Amino acid sequence: MARKTTGTTSSKTRKKTGTATPKLDAALLFMTQYPLAQLCEIRVQQLEDRLKAATEENAAVPAGLAAELDQERQVLEHAHRLQALGEEIQSLMKSGDGDKAAEEKKAQRADELRREWRRSEIELASLAREGSVLANYILGASLLKDVLSPGTRSTDGDGKKAERDKLQQAAAFLGKAAERGYSPAYFELHVVHEHLGDSAAADQWLARALEAGEPPALLKDGEILVKPVPLPADELQARLDRLWELALSHCWGALELLCIVCKMRRENEVVRSFEQKTLRLVQDLARQGLELAMLTLGNYYDTILLAPDARYRDKKVHYWYDMAAEHGNAIGLVRSVRAGFFGPAYTGPAHMAIARVMAERASDLVSATELSGVLGSLLRPVNVPDELAEQSDDLLLSAALGGFSHYLCRTLRAEIIWDDDVVERGYPDETLLDDARLDKDPLVLFTRGQTMLNYPGQHGQDFVQRALDNILTAVTQGNPAALGWLTDAALRGLYGVRQNIEAGLKQLKTGLAIRHPRAMALEALRLLGWIRGIPGDDHADRAWIRELLGMAASDDDCLGFAALVLLEALEPAPAKRQKELGADLGKAIIWARSHADASAHFLIGCVACLHADNPGLNEVCRHYSVLVGRKTGDRMYQSEYAAHVATSSFHSAGLLGEPKAELLASLVQPELDNLPRLREEGKSLEDFM
Repeated sequence: MARKTTGTTSSKTRKKTGTATPKLDAALLFMTQYPLAQLCEIRVQQLEDRLKAATEENAAVPAGLAAELDQERQVLEHAHRLQALGEEIQSLMKSGDGDKAAEEKKAQRADELRREWRRSEIELASLAREGSVLANYILGASLLKDVLSPGTRSTDGDGKKAERDKLQQAAAFLGKAAERGYSPAYFELHVVHEHLGDSAAADQWLARALEAGEPPALLKDGEILVKPVPLPADELQARLDRLWELALSHCWGALELLCIVCKMRRENEVVRSFEQKTLRLVQDLARQGLELAMLTLGNYYDTILLAPDARYRDKKVHYWYDMAAEHGNAIGLVRSVRAGFFGPAYTGPAHMAIARVMAERASDLVSATELSGVLGSLLRPVNVPDELAEQSDDLLLSAALGGFSHYLCRTLRAEIIWDDDVVERGYPDETLLDDARLDKDPLVLFTRGQTMLNYPGQHGQDFVQRALDNILTAVTQGNPAALGWLTDAALRGLYGVRQNIEAGLKQLKTGLAIRHPRAMALEALRLLGWIRGIPGDDHADRAWIRELLGMAASDDDCLGFAALVLLEALEPAPAKRQKELGADLGKAIIWARSHADASAHFLIGCVACLHADNPGLNEVCRHYSVLVGRKTGDRMYQSEYAAHVATSSFHSAGLLGEPKAELLASLVQPELDNLPRLREEGKSLEDFM
């Protein structure tokens, strides 16, 4: 498991490496492709250079070059105008003070700007007919952007036909630019043909864009680094180097992708060599005021792999998110508050967080709705005044109805699972999860069914079937979390779901295709042979298995993190590392509890009892027991440490809805002396697991 690293080292203490860290200017960054006006400037400059070179060499000026340059200069003027119009329209859309007269004036100005935009498009169309490369490119790219814009995709037949017509028009415009060797059009044509369903043409244009070194093509090629696919070290190095060079040319998309790769593939040594230099670049941009860089750094550190313990996130998570919030970025505030939750409780000063959220002025309805969800979660704990806590239900429900059901689901599930009184009484009859208005929300359905299954012993078979129906409905509606849960249940025969290896493997393939963290963890367990009925791969690459588990754990998947700890605990390690692994095991157990993840607890129980005689694992479990004893003040076990960990883990899995777990807890409990008897009878614990 990768060691925790420090990413905000002071310049006074940082060691000199002999090579200065490259500097980037935040003002020169482009996202995934150069801005339209800049693309046009590059083209005009190339034509000017050609004309100048011919003149200086007293050579014959290519026919039509001067006319082409004049044409493209006109297009460049339009590009600058369109950029200015777009920025003003965007500014108008964001602003708003509620004054009716001001809103009417703003609407009138927006209409004027759109008319100006349309006039520029008409003039560009005329220039395109005259053969302008840039005009053809701009018109084609604009049509493609219009088709792909969020909220504009059609589902009915007429709408799809109109979209296809636009795509074909875009292909015609872009094709004319590409015929003249204009390489930015290559990637746009790849996208157009991809959406038209012509994969052969799409692949050809992508290959040409890659050969030309177009940034969007290089980024798409680099996306394989975040897929759960093993890559040879030299190929991995080459792709990272290409992204690094692209980042140094001020492509923000490349730098952001490198950060994601460094977080996901922390267990890969080649990737780890890029970690610190990538972080230093992003930190420098953040200190220049780039909010995207602040959010990216917060996201990088926001993982259990870098958390000091299970309850508290790394301080750097809040540092960078809060920096973004101080720049007026509501997303930074939302993420900082979310990172402060452990189970249903906020671990920081709740009143301060509540005041910050209440003071935040949302720039649009979407932001306001999400802030309602955050505030609703904050107002649940018992240390909040009653008059505020009463607002929680309304805020959480309002956010859920507005498309942010994550807050309601996470808050209610954690609250029910962690409430011992609720556990004793069984699943509560009326909760916000049961509101009929949320019956079409797949995340709510999944959370409802998952939580109901935590109490199967207190209800009949009809109750269990209703719970499964909710989960299956969520799966059919495409909820990734529900798909991950069902894959886990089917492959391993958990939660009362009958083991179905064939169906589970099919679902696993789907989960890997969408890069779901639970699917990555399960793929690693499959390769290890840790799933009953599926033999392990004798030739499986252990380094790749660790990397898969690291990918899952980087997204806080409990199963992936627990398996990563257990895998290393079973291998020989120095005493110091075993002590660290004991702390990591404690983190895995409490993290699985906070997420109410019976599957992770069940895995810990299975591995601990099946390898109870492993001296390394026993030593790791001993360190864990000492750590727990020190925190609680209770005297812990004196021997059979792995078996005791297995017993308690099975017991936790049983409380969280795994019906086989309590039986297994009694089988392996050292005080009952069942293990020697089972061995004498020639029975294997694997028969029970």
